[in-house]
Amino acid sequence: MSYENILTEVRGRVGIIMLNQPEKLNPMSNEMQREKIDQVRKWNDDPTVGAIVITGAGRGFCSGADIAKFEAAVEHGLDSMPLLSADVEWLNLARDSKPIICAVNGLAVGLGVTFTLPCDVRVASTDARFSFRFAGIGLTPEYGSTHFLPHLVGLGKTLELMLSARFVEAQEALDMGLVNQVFPPEELLDRAVKLAEEMAQNPDWQLRKIKRLIHENYLERDLSLVIRHERETFREAQDTEAHKEALLAFRERRKPNFHPEGDSI
Repeated sequence: MSYENILTEVRGRVGIIMLNQPEKLNPMSNEMQREKIDQVRKWNDDPTVGAIVITGAGRGFCSGADIAKFEAAVEHGLDSMPLLSADVEWLNLARDSKPIICAVNGLAVGLGVTFTLPCDVRVASTDARFSFRFAGIGLTPEYGSTHFLPHLVGLGKTLELMLSARFVEAQEALDMGLVNQVFPPEELLDRAVKLAEEMAQNPDWQLRKIKRLIHENYLERDLSLVIRHERETFREAQDTEAHKEALLAFRERRKPNFHPEGDSI
């Protein structure tokens, strides 16, 4: 399928989404949002794709929400511009999806950084810059960022970033835990794809269950409930073809093949 706002590519078992409005630094319009969600859903149903990378075209990653949407809301009245169901849809999709890595190649502002927070891994170019600009433009945070960001960087740092609306360079983002790794610009996409490929070689069912366990348990205070969730899923995993293939591969002293003929186990 041909899209108007994103480019797509598959390398090995990794699907790549490139936000593609480079002349505007890739603002997240409603149309781009729908196309991004649509493509992730398609790859989640495709056994030949095991992980997904999202990056931006040109020198920006995502400059935030399209300002025209804000202007229309003020001009026509807030009731005429309801909060998008796609916002909640993306949060749920990112949590339940195959692994998603965001490769932040340049400017990531407002929604351009908050939509990455529910994804699994963020890597950045040394050229990347981040800002939670909401207060600086008379708005407040969204996209679940007040939930996710404190768990990534801590309460104090979250308050600093959101109350100041200042820009953060890539190295500082790495030091605080906002991103996992930083690479030179010319290496960023290849390194992100390599990391995604390592994930994609593992069995899909196990990857999704690991994500679900983590999202269920990382705020759970009842450790006995955490253990129960883990034990139940562990027992399910023991009965999967992927686990049986891993045991056979161990006995035969070879690497397990979790994706014979492109099928997920």
